[in-house]
Amino acid sequence: MIVATQLHKVFNAGTASEKIAIAGIDLKVATGQFVAVIGGNGAGKSTLLNLLGGAILPDRGRIEIDATDVTQMREHARAALVARVFQDPMVGTAPTLTVQENMTLALMRAEGRRLRPALTAARRERFKQALAILRLGLENRLEAQAGELSGGQRQALSLAMATLCPPKLLLLDEHTAALDPRTSEFVMEATVSMVAEGALTTMMVTHNMQHALSYASRIIMMDAGRIVADIGADEIQGLTVGDLVARFRIKDDRMVLST
Repeated sequence: MIVATQLHKVFNAGTASEKIAIAGIDLKVATGQFVAVIGGNGAGKSTLLNLLGGAILPDRGRIEIDATDVTQMREHARAALVARVFQDPMVGTAPTLTVQENMTLALMRAEGRRLRPALTAARRERFKQALAILRLGLENRLEAQAGELSGGQRQALSLAMATLCPPKLLLLDEHTAALDPRTSEFVMEATVSMVAEGALTTMMVTHNMQHALSYASRIIMMDAGRIVADIGADEIQGLTVGDLVARFRIKDDRMVLST
């Protein structure tokens, strides 16, 4: 279980450009739950993921992953617990390394190794099995450089790397946003397969409301650094994108959601 208690984060505190990014968030995510995090630009979605992943530390509050306090644990130290896929397909892979070398790097991060493990036949088979789930034929291209792959293939490779050693928490930060619609759908379906295969606890930031409704078992809506709505699986059933847009207007008549 992921537990965040009274998280606060302020950027540029005490200056004219002070920004309250996270304002006292309390959150519990059950093991195996797939949570979509939605809201307008500047709502605090990516900041929340940055806090959970250790890219930044909270000013106040506590974060626990399976009862382990990771609040002050830096990103590299959380690598065995938390994996992340970013929006840019070029960020998650090293273009001059082969597919199997990138997968080896993922092993090193997850296992906390400083020296590269030997590329044994058993490891190659493990890589092939993980990549076969994607149905892109990458299991037959282990020696191809990642830079030779399309954006969608590289994002799928990033996803395989993130889930190779099942993390306690998988963070997806708009990981389909930079892809064309067809590739986006394919990567999203691959995501659901991998999450289900590993029963992974997952938090996905997305501006794609349909993805949130179709794939998540829970939807959290954020605005101004706060969680303003928390929708469970039973409520999600039957909701449409239009329902979400109509349902979550705030007092000054701004739309919480981007459409």
